[in-house]
Amino acid sequence: MARLLHEIARNAGCVLTVSWISVIIVGRVFDFHRAYVAFAEQTRSEQWLLERCKDDHFYHNMAYHTDVCALVVSNSQISPTLYAVNASMSQMKMCGLYECASVLLMISSGGVPLAVCCVLLYVMAPSFLLPLAQDLYEKRAQTQLQRRCSPLLHKSGGGPQYARFSDDI
Repeated sequence: MARLLHEIARNAGCVLTVSWISVIIVGRVFDFHRAYVAFAEQTRSEQWLLERCKDDHFYHNMAYHTDVCALVVSNSQISPTLYAVNASMSQMKMCGLYECASVLLMISSGGVPLAVCCVLLYVMAPSFLLPLAQDLYEKRAQTQLQRRCSPLLHKSGGGPQYARFSDDI
């Protein structure tokens, strides 16, 4: 019984860890994509202004807005990929897309039934249902292997009960 509880706790811990890491990775990929698309669009839209800032006459006409030209030139020299990685990592949240306190608040606002369902999902699915399904599959595979390798099959030439397995040998 203690071993079973240990296995259940280990499986639940593994599922929680894998789920947590998966949520973080999905959140980082989403933030990366959003930052990449936004910065690439920004540099595309600044392309016209970048060309105009190279013109001395235009640059001197914008004497009060020289910081705009400096910003546009600076943005054109930044890799969108590196910008997106920096933006994604600077917005990193330990619970994916939300702060952990916000996630706990969302779960607690759902009440006790939601919390119980979450616990049952994370505990029962990997710790009970998946090993049960795996055990049933292994028993079925063993039964099929024994039927295929049975001496009766080779001795009698296979009867009607073995007809569907005779092609496999």
